[in-house]
Amino acid sequence: MKKKEHVCMGVAASVLAIFVAALLFLKNSQELKKAETLEAKPSQARQTSQAEVGVEVEEPEKELVKSDADKQSVMDTDYDRMGALGLYYDYANLSLVETVQAYMAEFGIDPSQVAFSYKNPATGHAFSMNDTEPMTAGSTYKMPLNMLVVDEVAEGKLSLTERFDITQTDYEYRFEHDAYVGQFNGAMSIPDMQEYSLVYSENTPAYALAERLGGMDKAYTMFGKYGESKGEVKTIRQEDNKTTTDYYIQVLEYLYNNQDKYADIINFMDQSFTGKYYETYLSNLRIVQKPGYVREALNVDAMVFEESPYLVAIYTRYLGGSTEESDEINGYGYMQLAELCYVINQWHRVNENGLA
Repeated sequence: MKKKEHVCMGVAASVLAIFVAALLFLKNSQELKKAETLEAKPSQARQTSQAEVGVEVEEPEKELVKSDADKQSVMDTDYDRMGALGLYYDYANLSLVETVQAYMAEFGIDPSQVAFSYKNPATGHAFSMNDTEPMTAGSTYKMPLNMLVVDEVAEGKLSLTERFDITQTDYEYRFEHDAYVGQFNGAMSIPDMQEYSLVYSENTPAYALAERLGGMDKAYTMFGKYGESKGEVKTIRQEDNKTTTDYYIQVLEYLYNNQDKYADIINFMDQSFTGKYYETYLSNLRIVQKPGYVREALNVDAMVFEESPYLVAIYTRYLGGSTEESDEINGYGYMQLAELCYVINQWHRVNENGLA
């Protein structure tokens, strides 16, 4: 009997041991599974924690680019026009600089002869070539000069209705100065000076505007108000009339961002050289432009109101064989500038229009 009891107790003890071991195994398995779950989802735990304290997780900003299909659609739409002008390039696959270089290579224009800066204000996209290379400004100085005078009027320092004596105003050409003295009976208002310096780009009204600021020497020291180039020539160098497109794209951006303030001079620029310069092949667009020509230089600054407006400063030298001794615009060089304007606009149409 004792032997039987010992056997039963041994069996019971064995069963109990197995049962306890099973419970421990089950508990350890659950603990291990829980630990593995937490280890596998640390980011989720962190995100929940951030959400609890109101922290937003920022998505990386996506680059603004047009789809290949949208680019090709513009290429197809504009195919006939590009072909008719002989200005078909691979706009959809080339950068703006590469497109301009392709045009220059085709027509034998040396890379040093062209500088430009482009900006799409809506997207912030900006592209340039030779943008710090000193180039002759010509009459484009009249744009920031007019802006400075508008600033003085806005501050109550000058009046738009007063007529100012111009009989002793400095001048570049005596016959032009005398003609203005006679036409305006010796005195001009600021709106008159603005119109004739921007619409007709004449010098005597520009000198009269500078006189309101304390003279041309003083005016040149004030041009930095609208920006400075990162190159050696910061604004417009008075002694040799050198400037950069890096400076002028900043002037254009300042003008664009303050269109209400400068509405009068924008209106005059809008009227200037209708169908010429930037408008030669783009007469269907509203283009606010200030061209500049002197000797070897042929330039244009423009706000172009495409579907997505953009700003551009193009400065050139020696186009068409012009030189420092040239005393009139070189016809072939002028056509090359007009074609450059079309090429840059077409690249914008294909790659930037409608992005923002």
